[in-house]
Amino acid sequence: MTQSKRIDPLLKRAQEHEDAVARDLAERQRVLDTHLSRLDELRRYAEEYASQQMANAQMAATSPAQLLNRRAFLDRLDSAVEQQQQTVNGNREKVEAERARLILASRDKAVLEQLAASYRAQEKVVTDRRDQREMDDIGARRARLAQTEDQDDGEQGGRS
Repeated sequence: MTQSKRIDPLLKRAQEHEDAVARDLAERQRVLDTHLSRLDELRRYAEEYASQQMANAQMAATSPAQLLNRRAFLDRLDSAVEQQQQTVNGNREKVEAERARLILASRDKAVLEQLAASYRAQEKVVTDRRDQREMDDIGARRARLAQTEDQDDGEQGGRS
């Protein structure tokens, strides 16, 4: 078995690994996008709630208990936004880690592809040399055969 044929299973495995890492990256990116969307929704809701409460507070007199409840709710919203931001940051790190894995997998595959191409080029040189040698041998045999036939014709012509 030639070297290029022996490396084919490694190339196939490298391609499968790269594909798997790319799928993992796509999934991590999808999760990150989902968390970013949730973060945006939370921020919008918190801003809308806060501006609505400010408008309501200016229009109507509110009891201290209602103010405390609103403040507690705003604090919980802020806490939820902060927690979601941490989730987004963690998912960004995971996406970057997957991206780095994909780069490495792509490099590994590229190295194997270059090695296989090098092996194939070497094998082609060997095959071309062998073919040329065979053609040279055929040519030499024909030349010897023609020379032998010429000598035989010369000898037969002298006898007649």
